[in-house]
Amino acid sequence: MFRFNRRTITQEVRDAYTRLLDNDPNDDEIAQFIRDQYARLNLDRDQIFQIFQMLVDRQPNFENPENVPQVRNRPRGRVLNNQENQQHPIVEGPQVNMAAAAQQFVDDPFKGNINPGTAEGAKLYLKATTSIKDDDKFEINISSAQKFVDMVTKDATNFAWGALVRAIPSDAAGGIKNILIDHRDITWEMIKKQAYKTWGNHQADFATAVPDEQDLEVLDPAANAAHRIPFYRRVRSRMIAKRIIGYLKLSDWENLKNKRSKYTWAGQGDEEMDGPTILWILMQTCNPSTRVGVSELKEELRRATSAKFNHDIQKLTDFMSSKYREITEKGQRHEDIILDVFNAFKTVPNPDFAAHVRDERKHWELGGEKEVDQIISEALVIYNNAITANRWQTTDPKDAKIIALTTQVEKLVEMQTKLAANATQAPSQNRQNSRFQFTEIAAWRMKKGPDQMDKDGKTWFWCPHHKIEGRYDGLYVTHKPEDHDAWQKRKNERLAKRKGAKDNQREDPKKTDEDGTKKLVISDSLKSALMTHMDISPEQIDALVNDAEESSDF
Repeated sequence: MFRFNRRTITQEVRDAYTRLLDNDPNDDEIAQFIRDQYARLNLDRDQIFQIFQMLVDRQPNFENPENVPQVRNRPRGRVLNNQENQQHPIVEGPQVNMAAAAQQFVDDPFKGNINPGTAEGAKLYLKATTSIKDDDKFEINISSAQKFVDMVTKDATNFAWGALVRAIPSDAAGGIKNILIDHRDITWEMIKKQAYKTWGNHQADFATAVPDEQDLEVLDPAANAAHRIPFYRRVRSRMIAKRIIGYLKLSDWENLKNKRSKYTWAGQGDEEMDGPTILWILMQTCNPSTRVGVSELKEELRRATSAKFNHDIQKLTDFMSSKYREITEKGQRHEDIILDVFNAFKTVPNPDFAAHVRDERKHWELGGEKEVDQIISEALVIYNNAITANRWQTTDPKDAKIIALTTQVEKLVEMQTKLAANATQAPSQNRQNSRFQFTEIAAWRMKKGPDQMDKDGKTWFWCPHHKIEGRYDGLYVTHKPEDHDAWQKRKNERLAKRKGAKDNQREDPKKTDEDGTKKLVISDSLKSALMTHMDISPEQIDALVNDAEESSDF
């Protein structure tokens, strides 16, 4: 008598059966397929029934009575129970277990064990992994985060993704996490431990050490009943992966492939994708918490100016490119990046560069197609050529205005000092007080050197508290840095008195502060004129007046 066992169904037969499934055969057609494959054996109906169960992993439901096995007429023999049948896969002739295979009682076919090698399993597998229509696909980012979460939550229920998604082991004590809810709390270690149990070692638990290599464990569910549960687990993971990939537009799929080392398991010439790992990666990508910081990054781009980088276009563009990259890495867009770049370039005080920027911006505003990288690249060519030819000369217009204002203020101080001297002192005394005549602050005073120096018969101290944006950040003065607060207090008192003066009120040039020092007053109308015509802030005017007055008691 011919012996039947799992090895009877060769790989060639399985491949032929897989091709047969493309035609969606019924059970009678599958029975005829078996009869044809084993024609030389002249199988009877009982033998066809036996091979059917081994090949399809279920009982047949024949419509043609000719195919119904004549169980009642088979020779008597002990019927193995299910457990014995698993332990003894080799059976003989008609003395085989014709009892029904173990059945699953589920209210949803997707909740049961799915074997794509069967006709019914193939149908379920195909339905659970079908891609959504191209028109319905969307980019997975922060703005689409809720849509993505809603979709995977719905599919997790419809296709019974179960514990692979909703019960990720989180500790050795049995704690679990749900990717759909707790993805921020799930670590890469937790995800890899779960994937390792699916693809690397079906006997692993949370305490099992996971190797760095993601090697596939070989399973043979046909010959080893202990491999069937991990086989069904793999089918479920593969279904999740294929379904989620079916959501993705090509660009998102390409981005996901950059992380394939995390979700891919390989061995024996095969590669498998772990669905829960892919889901976790995408949940991290579209995590709404990554919104934090995006608005700040955009604001930094809007505030970028040439002066902040000492008119170094390489540093300016590197800064802007890095901020823009951070925005895109968070899954966000910044449609105004080209406008921000042009606005930053507009602040560069170099005539040749400014002319280039005007032409490029005009071209862009008229509908010219250029990417931000191309605009930056062309600007760097202009800059680098100018640097190489020693033609990169910059003078910030605002710096020039501040210098001009300083000169006017100092001339006004000088005039008021002269008037006061003429009214109260003899000519000889006037000459003696010529030290109250002011000129532009010397360049050396605005450049940091030693903390203390002797120059022009005076001792000078570097005080970092004197600052005017765009002009200097620290200044050499005749008071020590630790005495700055006392000096500032005196100046603030003077400012308070000036603010009380009425608009256009002519000050008595003989008037002095309580300490006898000459006081400079700029009326509100003069301040307004300076602010209007020179684009200078009130704070800058007050700071310049302070510096001019400070010169009188250096």
